Amino acid sequence: MKEKKTEEKLNLIQNAELNLAKKLSDICKINNLNLFMLGGAMLGAIRHKGFIPWDDDLDFGLMRDDYEKLYEILEKNEMGLKVISYKDKTTHDYPFKVIDPSVTLINKNHKVETKANAWIDVFPIDGMPNTRILRKLHEFSLLKNRALLKLSQLSTGVAIKNPNRSAFEKLVIFCGRVFRLDALLDENKRMKILDSDLKKCSVVKSNYLVNFMGAYKFKEMFPKEMYVDLADYLFEDTAFVGVKNYNKYLEQLYGNYLIPPAEQDKDKHKMEILN
Repeated sequence: MKEKKTEEKLNLIQNAELNLAKKLSDICKINNLNLFMLGGAMLGAIRHKGFIPWDDDLDFGLMRDDYEKLYEILEKNEMGLKVISYKDKTTHDYPFKVIDPSVTLINKNHKVETKANAWIDVFPIDGMPNTRILRKLHEFSLLKNRALLKLSQLSTGVAIKNPNRSAFEKLVIFCGRVFRLDALLDENKRMKILDSDLKKCSVVKSNYLVNFMGAYKFKEMFPKEMYVDLADYLFEDTAFVGVKNYNKYLEQLYGNYLIPPAEQDKDKHKMEILN
């Protein structure tokens, strides 16, 4: 009975996110913006023809210029959608969120449980330097600035219970909490520095592109063609755009992506629906 109720609650969250995604996709088509699935959404489309059954992951991306244009459009509450962003201090995450105010959740991914609305994350795809040496230098700079941002958010914006964290990341978080490093770092300042760093390389002039603010950081860096060559894929009762070379994309992120993980390895978001 408990498992059935849990499944029903998850289905409610998935349906709310699916409706959001449909509206968002329509807005992008009307405004000639190329929106495409990323990460778990792409995996779900290929392996399950929709949501990963135990998850509510539905992430999308756009090239940096389209990403900024979409944010400006959503600020006007197009089609009743609401956008929240670090720019207006309504979220501690860098990627902006498109939310459904009618669905309230309890988010248990952080140190302090918080109420939130059903949402989907939208990520910018950014350029990387064309030479290997400059790429490595830029990678280091981005990793440093992302780490400093996370340290500034230890009490608010870090998913402490994230099972994907490495031992090193867990150690850094532990030390940061013990020594209260978040009190020494200004979150808003760190966010602006990271934002500037992400935009340093033009997407148009870059041979490599990356979704650095995604869960997999530089595992989501590919030759430009990966994020340019797109195709339509069935997703539940609709279709969304995704990368055409999905096999290479998913193998780089997940390895043998066609085999579902063992029960204990399933990455389940710790959220409950209230209404």
